[in-house]
Amino acid sequence: MRWVSSCFEFHNLDYAETLSDKQNQEFFVRFAKNHEEWQVRQAKEALRLFKYFQATADRADNYCRKSNPEWKELEENAVNLLRLKHRAQNTERTYLIWLRSFAGYLGSKTPDQITSEDIQQYLSYLAVERKVSTSTQNQALNALVFIYKLVLNKDLGEHELDAVRANYKRKLPVVLTRKEIQSIFEQLSGTCKTMAMLIYGCGIRLQECLNLRIKNVDCERGMLIVRAGKGEKDRRTVLPEMLKLAITEQIAQARNLHKLDRKNDVAGFFLPDALSRKCKFSVQLT
Repeated sequence: MRWVSSCFEFHNLDYAETLSDKQNQEFFVRFAKNHEEWQVRQAKEALRLFKYFQATADRADNYCRKSNPEWKELEENAVNLLRLKHRAQNTERTYLIWLRSFAGYLGSKTPDQITSEDIQQYLSYLAVERKVSTSTQNQALNALVFIYKLVLNKDLGEHELDAVRANYKRKLPVVLTRKEIQSIFEQLSGTCKTMAMLIYGCGIRLQECLNLRIKNVDCERGMLIVRAGKGEKDRRTVLPEMLKLAITEQIAQARNLHKLDRKNDVAGFFLPDALSRKCKFSVQLT
């Protein structure tokens, strides 16, 4: 989204507008002058995905916004309840995707006409026609049950859930050898390599790695703290000795970038929840 935002800001356009190939080309000519090659590739992929998202969102939203404003109201109520319960942003995004897909599947039905049978038929459609995996089918079920029970305030019996919930199949995990892992690391460089080694050596998820802050890394004690991981839980994990030098260099690079941003009056780092409103003072990089 950072690259997508940069492109739309470059052309001074709203996110609802569609970028032309010429506009993309103009942006990348300037973008390539002060960014590395891998960043250019990443930005192109981001804009490609965003264009696809616009197309699919338009198709899913046309019914909600034009034919049935009730679906749009249901979306807003679902978002409000998810935020009231402090659910993760990824959860909110996923639930809305399934709600829009469900609305498109139902056709002319309004939210008040939804029944538990509609949910069962939709999940059957996902499994039989779209051939989704077990985890995807259950993810859709969880989203629709949340909306059906908590947003629409309708009763859904437990026996009805059992009838459509897919059973997970236990599979043996695939574990790479040390030689295979080393071969992967040899193909990487720079920040990407540091991130890959952190994920592997510390046993953290990709999003947890992306959310790491300097204050969460303790090179002296060889410890790394994961804040608000899966389930909004904190945990500690070990920091491998061989990563301390790379982490130290990354911290120095981040500090230099922060100082440069402050000098050029570039927007600072993200503050969660209401901290950006509460903390009106200048926050130092920690």
